[in-house]
Amino acid sequence: MTALLLRIAPLGSGISLFGGVLGVACVGLFKKINVGLVRVLGLLSLALAAVFVFAHPATGSISTLLQADAITKAWCAVFYVGALPFLIAGTWEDEVAVLLLLGSLLGMTFLAFSANLLMLFISLELLSLPVYLLVALTPAKGKPSWEAAIKYFFAGSLSAAFFLLGLACHYSATGGFLFAGNGSFLDQVAFSLMAIAALFKIGAVPWHFWLPDVYEASEPMLSGFLSTSVKAAGVFLLMRLGQYSQGSFISLLPAIGALTMLVAAFAALNQTRLQRLLAYSSLGHAGVLVLGVGAWLLLGANEKNALPIFFYLFSYVFMSNGAFFFLELTGVSEWKDLRGLGKTRPVLAFCFAALALSLAGIPPTAGFLAKFLIFWQAFKAGLYVPLIAASFATLAALVYYLRIVREMYLEEGVSTSKIAAGTGAVSLIVSLSAAYSAIVGFLPWILSAFQRVLG
Repeated sequence: MTALLLRIAPLGSGISLFGGVLGVACVGLFKKINVGLVRVLGLLSLALAAVFVFAHPATGSISTLLQADAITKAWCAVFYVGALPFLIAGTWEDEVAVLLLLGSLLGMTFLAFSANLLMLFISLELLSLPVYLLVALTPAKGKPSWEAAIKYFFAGSLSAAFFLLGLACHYSATGGFLFAGNGSFLDQVAFSLMAIAALFKIGAVPWHFWLPDVYEASEPMLSGFLSTSVKAAGVFLLMRLGQYSQGSFISLLPAIGALTMLVAAFAALNQTRLQRLLAYSSLGHAGVLVLGVGAWLLLGANEKNALPIFFYLFSYVFMSNGAFFFLELTGVSEWKDLRGLGKTRPVLAFCFAALALSLAGIPPTAGFLAKFLIFWQAFKAGLYVPLIAASFATLAALVYYLRIVREMYLEEGVSTSKIAAGTGAVSLIVSLSAAYSAIVGFLPWILSAFQRVLG
């Protein structure tokens, strides 16, 4: 019995989430569905999965399909924390949303534990398919979501096609599906094609066409999950591909990241709808992450140097979820809806201001510390031109982030925000996210805690 437990222990996180899927599905068989029970089952399975992830030592190879290292643990933490707000505060009438969310998290967990490219592809599809359905079934108020879901599905299908084509080239070049390449031209092409698939998932330019429409058409709380956990999965995929390849695409990543930041910053300047604005903000942060991955790969792609990317993603979980949940809580949709909020709802206005300043990277917020670490690593990697472009994009983005503060505190008007009853969980998430964003920048020593996760 003990030997059996030791053998299945590494699979504990996946078994926990799969058990949660089965439990939620069984609850859905009853005529009258207990939504509270569905939520509890989802939270319990997620908590058990987290316990198994952090209890298991980062021992390297587990089997031919699975492995575990410090990056596996760190990214599982980001996946789970990013999904937690939607699971806690999501509003649904049946079990479907939780079922799909747990299914996607199961795919993310196996993605983090994948030991070869075939398992990586299976995990990628397992995490993606439920998300397409979540977008279709969880629309924003007054927004048709099916068109966005179809666009997202076809973008994901194109991403999968690139990955499969790269997988076929890799098999032709090496005769297997192991991560390690042989450096041949065909194998470099293979990893480049698979990297394009990862950039699709992240939403980097020029593969970003689906992102604004999908984020805007989804319920704000779901957009928070898309912009954090799903984006983190794409970043993890890109890191794994770069870590084991000898492909020339690595040298292009800093330029792609800087270009993504520039496109996002200038596209956001003309936006009038706040949820679409936050979508372009998410695109800009995707550019920072791609730049960070490029710098990490050039500096040796070891676990210690992954700290800036891990800290950035973990901090962005709070910044992005907090901002999208603010829209859900207040119901504001355009700039004019923010006017006067500083007087009518000062606590909420302060929270949104703190989140906006952190997203902008203004000191001493968590966003500033996270962005500084990425930029410093890019400087150490000698990426001077992409770094200058990224800095210029950051300055341009200040225009719309500071406008949020101006509209709430300096513009005359009456806010149209209406907070419905029964939104205590959403308010708590916004408050905690704002507190993290505002306080962590004053506590740089907290980086040592993140470093311990990475060994």
